[in-house]
Amino acid sequence: MKKKPLLLPTPPISKQGPQSRLVNRHHVPANDLFLYARSFHKAAKTLAAFHPGSSLLPEADASPVLFMYRQTVELSLKSIVLGEGGNFLPTKPDPISVSKSHFVSWLAQFVCQIVTALKWEQEFRCEGVETLADFKVIIEEINSVDPGSYSLRCPVDPQSESSVIEFARKIDAVIGLLESTGDALAAEWDLRSDGTTTEDERGTGGLWPTIQ
Repeated sequence: MKKKPLLLPTPPISKQGPQSRLVNRHHVPANDLFLYARSFHKAAKTLAAFHPGSSLLPEADASPVLFMYRQTVELSLKSIVLGEGGNFLPTKPDPISVSKSHFVSWLAQFVCQIVTALKWEQEFRCEGVETLADFKVIIEEINSVDPGSYSLRCPVDPQSESSVIEFARKIDAVIGLLESTGDALAAEWDLRSDGTTTEDERGTGGLWPTIQ
């Protein structure tokens, strides 16, 4: 029976704000995206540590924390899709569309396809993520922070310090998962490029680091 071709996700249309024309003026090479992701993550953790918990406008205090975390996840996903991870897709997505997109839920679909193609579902786990379905739920929560990249939304209770901290802890785990995934994909691609792995050894998750 002839298999149906795997269709790539269609990039969502974003109603960009007036400032959107100023975004992405500086082109960042795909190989450097993970460095930017790490920098944003470091900034996000610093902001989360100093979140006041109560103020005249709690949403204003929580928004920078959530936005930094969202930006970290977006860059981490792009690093995988535009990096070695894209080599495991049946058809690589348009790099310009990926670079311009701010929809983390759309970007995450490619990562899910990569994990499935390599049969790494059992290894793709972290605290709060036992299945790809769990991963998608968290990604949707992150996506709701700023879906159009011009209006901020708060998916947690901004007046609760514990709520913001819990959100940060949960996303820290996902970011660690994505970073480990990127490392494993790079190692897997290097081995395949060198021809040092056999067909039976591929997709077994043997290169996957232990994720806590």
